Amino acid sequence: MRSSVFWALVRKDVYILRVFSIAGLLTGLAALGIMLTGKVGSAVGGILYLTVNIATGIMIGMYAFVADRKEQSRVFSLSLPISGQRHELAKLVAAFASYGIPWAILTAVAVLVLPLCGAIPKGLMVYGLLIQGCCLALFSLLIACLLVAKTEVLAALTIITTNILFSLFMVTLSQPSVGDPLKGPNIVWTGTALGLLAGELGLIAVALIFAVSIIVRKRDHL
Repeated sequence: MRSSVFWALVRKDVYILRVFSIAGLLTGLAALGIMLTGKVGSAVGGILYLTVNIATGIMIGMYAFVADRKEQSRVFSLSLPISGQRHELAKLVAAFASYGIPWAILTAVAVLVLPLCGAIPKGLMVYGLLIQGCCLALFSLLIACLLVAKTEVLAALTIITTNILFSLFMVTLSQPSVGDPLKGPNIVWTGTALGLLAGELGLIAVALIFAVSIIVRKRDHL
């Protein structure tokens, strides 16, 4: 019974968040299409693609947690035969599914399609995968922080902080010693690139462990 309620809550949140997921997916696919049109298109489409990934994560995180608290819709959910911990876990699963599915599709399509564009060197696939990994890692961090940010001010500071971290990551990736080896005609995983990828995977793992531990220990779920 409780398991069915858990997955019903997951499906409910995924259904509510579908607007952001579908809009992000369609806009991201359109951005990839623009990138195939040439050098100018690759620049414009790349910016749009990147913006979509970031904006979708922010909207899903804000609506899944901040708006839910503000509208107090969880009061009804907690009246169901399910514990507060499992309710929070359901929201966590739904948020990651709502962002992770379109993120995975857009990443896979980019890897399969963009090599067909002569204006984009194949080496940039590593560059793009690192950026996508950073987007997923910062989304994980955002969700973990929004679990404990009980006010809109703290939520806003969390979003600003993750955006600053993303800017710092892009500055690092744009350094000649880091980015130039990834812009050649061949796909090359440098030691720095592997280190950045490991850092992204580590951040995702830490954020998830932190989020689950907060949910398990939390006593007030309103």
